[in-house]
Amino acid sequence: MRTEVEPRRIPERSRALLDGLAARIRPDDPRLEAWYPRYVRQHRRRLAVDLALVERHVRLGARILEVGAIPPLTTAALAELGYAVRGVDLAPARFGRAIAELGLDVAECDIERQALPFADESFDAVLFNELLEHLRIDPLFTLREVRRVLVPGGLLLLSTPNLRSFRGLRNLLLHNQGHAASAGVYEQFEKLETLGHMGHVREYTTREVTELLERLGYRVDVVVYRGGHGRGPVGVAERLAPSLRPFFSLIASRLSRSPEDGDR
Repeated sequence: MRTEVEPRRIPERSRALLDGLAARIRPDDPRLEAWYPRYVRQHRRRLAVDLALVERHVRLGARILEVGAIPPLTTAALAELGYAVRGVDLAPARFGRAIAELGLDVAECDIERQALPFADESFDAVLFNELLEHLRIDPLFTLREVRRVLVPGGLLLLSTPNLRSFRGLRNLLLHNQGHAASAGVYEQFEKLETLGHMGHVREYTTREVTELLERLGYRVDVVVYRGGHGRGPVGVAERLAPSLRPFFSLIASRLSRSPEDGDR
């Protein structure tokens, strides 16, 4: 397993592609009218990095599934780039008009309660970005389903906040709060009512997610530390020690056999 740092410069075409799509996409759910433009501003760079990682690690034209495809920015961008992409989300109707206008394929599925609506070994890669921290019922079931629809050797690209980041450690030691990115237990559960999906249930360390994936039949090949570069001592710490950055991506391969196979 090797470690990397997200690229300092994001291709301008990725930014331009996302900006153009963001201007075309609008939510149908009025609860999301204020949230969506804020989401675009806050996640613009992350989404561009996600595209760069896909283009680096996944061959053009490959079959890709994006889990948690709302808003459908990444799904639409991957389709524009030439990937055979499909999406799945708890409530795609929240952006139903945009999905239809862009000709996207986004299925409805409660990924913690329902099997993914795809056959075994249907995809060469699965994107599972900024989603793990939102799962509140059964992440094991969900990640087993992701493995089921991946071909052997297929890639899982997963990103999530880094609890063991400088910000996470600072919040724990100074503010008695266990988070790196999103605080407030009440506020995170309230999102079920205001946005239609859960906020952050729990944030994780790279070791925790790596060990989880290995138990489920994945091999983690790359850890990419992401985000950060705040001002003052926070930014200095994040530059000098990349493992203290507030987010990370794992790029993992689906093994032919899982450690769980011997238990069944």
